[in-house]
Amino acid sequence: MAEPLAIIGVIGVAAQIIQIGVQSGLDWKDAPDDAKSFVAELQALKTALSETHTNIIVNQDFVDAFHGRHSTILSHLGPAARETDTQVMVSACQTGLDDLLADLKKRLQGHRIGWERLKGAFHAKKTREMVENLHRQCLALNKLVAIDAVALAASTHREVREGRKEQQQINSALNQLRDHYDDREASDERSTILNWLTSTDYALQQSDFISRRQAGTGQWLLESTEFENWLQTDKQTLFCPGIPGAGKTILTSIAIDELTTRFSHDENIGIAYLYCNFRRQDEQKVEDLASSLLKQLTQCRPLPGCVKSLYDKHKDKRTRPSLVEISKTLQSVAATYSRVFVVVDALDECQTSDGCRAKFLAELLELQAECGANLFATSRFIRDITESFEGCISLEILANEEDIRRYVDGRISQLPSFVGRNPDLQGKIQTEIVKAVDGM
Repeated sequence: MAEPLAIIGVIGVAAQIIQIGVQSGLDWKDAPDDAKSFVAELQALKTALSETHTNIIVNQDFVDAFHGRHSTILSHLGPAARETDTQVMVSACQTGLDDLLADLKKRLQGHRIGWERLKGAFHAKKTREMVENLHRQCLALNKLVAIDAVALAASTHREVREGRKEQQQINSALNQLRDHYDDREASDERSTILNWLTSTDYALQQSDFISRRQAGTGQWLLESTEFENWLQTDKQTLFCPGIPGAGKTILTSIAIDELTTRFSHDENIGIAYLYCNFRRQDEQKVEDLASSLLKQLTQCRPLPGCVKSLYDKHKDKRTRPSLVEISKTLQSVAATYSRVFVVVDALDECQTSDGCRAKFLAELLELQAECGANLFATSRFIRDITESFEGCISLEILANEEDIRRYVDGRISQLPSFVGRNPDLQGKIQTEIVKAVDGM
């Protein structure tokens, strides 16, 4: 490359000039001031040129600046510097220094050597100016290279930081997509497992029964001492027997609605309920009823590991879990709650074949014994059922007179219009119906 050779040439000539005194046995300390300042400038130029030489080798942008062409370096110098060709300055400087060196050598050929004979050579003003100008130019370029290096480092740091930020944003988006996919996959698996436990949804029945409630009815049950004691005390059973038609199912739905409303914001309280129906005995075997309780307690929380394990154990074989497995899993899930309420309506309609009702009663009592669950159950007066709840809190369900009056009052508008125009007749209808109901 021409530029490094030219610079080396200048450095070489400057070094020869400096060495003249040494070779001639002269001490530069004794040199005249003009010679001293000139040699000092040469020394500084040598240092600057050495750095420039290195920059030319490693930095193409510096080469462009060296020739006055557009470059990042020249952008710091301003428009005027774009016309400065440092290579021309180097060549001119070398020419001047060559002339100075030749002059010095010529002067050394005399018989007497001393500064008196040499100092005249250093009066070449043009050569001194070329040395000074070249020195300043190289210093400026070298400093700008340093500035460029800092700017490049800052730019690189900024680019790395922005790149890292962009990568973080990409990673965040990917994580969100992955989480969304995982959540959706987990949700699909959860739904599959819950439906595998049982497809029966008692919530639909609860919605249907509570919608039939006449506003204000059933308060006597909720305000009773028996219900309040059952609600406030752990591991309690409230048994509510009644004759057919006494309103046990509607009152059960009222009790369930009270529980779900009162504890709706407490994740540590589990609520599960069943509506037994003799018309659905084929789908209300003891395993089905226990699975329904398990499903309801499971669906209110993240899928428990014991339920997932139970599903994994049977899914590939396409088998159903045994009552023992369901019971054990139900107790494990119930134990994760601080309190559990289990409500069962119409135990008398639970099938009796194969001892289903007795087994289910045993499961309920074991769940209470192991997990401290509160049980609420209604039934007709069936001997084996009432005997199972001996010693428990008991409250007989009868058609409440005030509830009947509220119900009739809510239906008066459906009677012929002449009834609506006769308040006395309305009162008589209410009174007679209350008498005729007689607790049903």
